[in-house]
Amino acid sequence: MSIRPMGQDPTEHPHPPEPPVRVERSRLVNMGQAGAPAASGGPGLPAPRTAAAVRLAGVMLAAGAAVWAVGLVVVGEEVKKGITLVDCVTGLGYVAGLFCLALVVLRTGGTGARKGRAFPIAVLALTPGAFLFNLLSMSYVGHTYEDLPPWLAIIDACWPLSNLGMLVLGIAVLKVGRYRGPLRWYLPLCGLWLPVSMAGQAAGGSAATLVSAAWLLGTYTVVGVWLALRPADVLAPR
Repeated sequence: MSIRPMGQDPTEHPHPPEPPVRVERSRLVNMGQAGAPAASGGPGLPAPRTAAAVRLAGVMLAAGAAVWAVGLVVVGEEVKKGITLVDCVTGLGYVAGLFCLALVVLRTGGTGARKGRAFPIAVLALTPGAFLFNLLSMSYVGHTYEDLPPWLAIIDACWPLSNLGMLVLGIAVLKVGRYRGPLRWYLPLCGLWLPVSMAGQAAGGSAATLVSAAWLLGTYTVVGVWLALRPADVLAPR
């Protein structure tokens, strides 16, 4: 037996039923995932932290290439005769810049999302060897390259291989076409530094070193400045 107020219909509820709560999947955002509103700089804008990382990589690339270009001009023809301290020290900045550039390409998918990732990974694997060669070569300043021990000569192979890797990487970036503006065309030009330098050395003359330095400034330094000023060109999809 139940007691109810007089005149109340037993089928009525004491309180009107609340409407069902609907939660849309599109409004459930995992704040820890990439692309979440908290990490984004707004529609079409890259995340501030990611953009800052690209800017830093650009500064490293521009400075490293420029420093080595100046070092080549200072050393001049001596770089062909043997190992010099200036070339070893300034070359470290260039190699560090290559590592940063390859890392940016890998993280932004510039060479593709699957098999294309192998190109920047190869450069990332080779540049530490080139960096190590420059460090160890400081102990042989004043010697010719023929005086180097065999194990160090093997490490030296990382230098041309990493630059050839940059050529392949640049061609892949051009083919994929993810980057915006002239940047996608500049990266293949960067990779041509080694063939241009070898052609200059084969031609002989004092202009070979100047051509090599000028190519560094006109390609890698320009790309570095571009990344520092316009990181969205590699972060925002086309």
